Amino acid sequence: MQKTRALRYVLFSLLFALVLVGIVVHNYIALASLMVCGIILAIVSDFIETAPTRPYKQYNHMHDRHGDGPHLNT
Repeated sequence: MQKTRALRYVLFSLLFALVLVGIVVHNYIALASLMVCGIILAIVSDFIETAPTRPYKQYNHMHDRHGDGPHLNT
């Protein structure tokens, strides 16, 4: 997770910059295209951020203490 920290910070900063540019431009076509680029960038950033924990996602149902999953301390 530490290996991609700089990349994640750059991607999330770029997302913030896209939103800021979209607000400043006052052009609906540019704003719409920047929104689409921002959504794509957010999806890629989220994919990179959750990649280290993805192999362990199958074990979440065993430790779900607030949902309907099986409880370990019953």
